[in-house]
Amino acid sequence: MHVPSRPVLLVLYCLTALLVGASSGSNAEQKAPVTEAAGAAASVDGVHLRLGAENSWPPYSDEQGQGISTDLIKAAFANRGVVLSFQVLPYARVLHDLASGKIDGGFNVSRQATTENKYIFGEVPLLSVKAYWFFMAGTHSNIKSFNDLPDNFRVGVIRDYEYGDDYEIHRHRFNEIRVSQQSQIIRMLKQGRIDAGIMFEREAEFAMRQMQLKSSVFDKRFLNHEGDVYVAFSHKSPRARWMAQELDKGLLMLKETGEYDRMLSDTSKEP
Repeated sequence: MHVPSRPVLLVLYCLTALLVGASSGSNAEQKAPVTEAAGAAASVDGVHLRLGAENSWPPYSDEQGQGISTDLIKAAFANRGVVLSFQVLPYARVLHDLASGKIDGGFNVSRQATTENKYIFGEVPLLSVKAYWFFMAGTHSNIKSFNDLPDNFRVGVIRDYEYGDDYEIHRHRFNEIRVSQQSQIIRMLKQGRIDAGIMFEREAEFAMRQMQLKSSVFDKRFLNHEGDVYVAFSHKSPRARWMAQELDKGLLMLKETGEYDRMLSDTSKEP
């Protein structure tokens, strides 16, 4: 049996030590803990985000989940490497699935006292909208503000919509008739089943055109609230805060390029 000389043995020992050290270093790197932020940043491409799209707020999100809001969200995430899937649901179900963590995010959610702690929001709103009190033309002409509204006034609203902090102060005084679609509020107003309806301006105009009604049939009396709507993210989604930041970046890019304003002014989806 040939026995290697002492110098050869020394070289073999050194090579073995180097190989063992390299292997140990590789294993250490594989076992090192990765923070949520680091993991998210390292895997931007191909991230899959599940969003709940409400089915009754055209022209922002219609019965197929299509509209201005959906288009803005798609465009904002387009350059962030995020894969989107949409589940089209009634708004109340969007909020339910957000709370349970069945979806990562949902829209169009107002950021106000009743929602601030329930969901995670970014800093850049998806949209700014105005909601007004609508009456049948020629009725309740003495009512010009919140303070003029009597107790037990019959008010048509969309189930689980947010109507601003001022409305929440007065809400207990009203007899709310809650429905799921804007067209139902308009029909009940015409039939005299409610005294007034609260509707978002652009949504009401869209619904009236679809129903082939002249806007002069109704009196858009006074502002209920002006507010911002967001994509709300679930506290149970592990990447919620990171996704909110990514959406912020995408929306700011759209605003800087002028694409945001162009998309808002696009009337191609309106009848």
